[in-house]
Amino acid sequence: MAMSVLIVGSVSVLGLFAIGVNRMVERRVEARLAEVRPEIDSILQTRVDLARPGDMPKGITREEPVLLSRRGYSLAVEWRGNPFKNAPGYLANAELLFRGQPVRRLMIPIRRSFLHLKELEGKAAPPR
Repeated sequence: MAMSVLIVGSVSVLGLFAIGVNRMVERRVEARLAEVRPEIDSILQTRVDLARPGDMPKGITREEPVLLSRRGYSLAVEWRGNPFKNAPGYLANAELLFRGQPVRRLMIPIRRSFLHLKELEGKAAPPR
């Protein structure tokens, strides 16, 4: 009887240990994401600003990711148009990779930081 109680208790403690390790890894990934987020935003903004008006920004594949300043971390991005019709900008489906393996998915809306004349064509002038 005592042996069965010890076994059940031990198995329960092992389950809690696994949950604790999982939470620790999640917190570490969140901390790394907070460190590299400004860098990710800068990379995405540059891609959008360098794209020609009307063209989708250049994607970043998992096979050739952009390396980030944090050792072992990199970025892959797939672009989509803004889900709100008539709204400017793009939606970046970004993946934060650690040693080539995805650890966090990010959906980041990005607008062009400067206007091109072609974007202004056909739009009414702002009221004065």
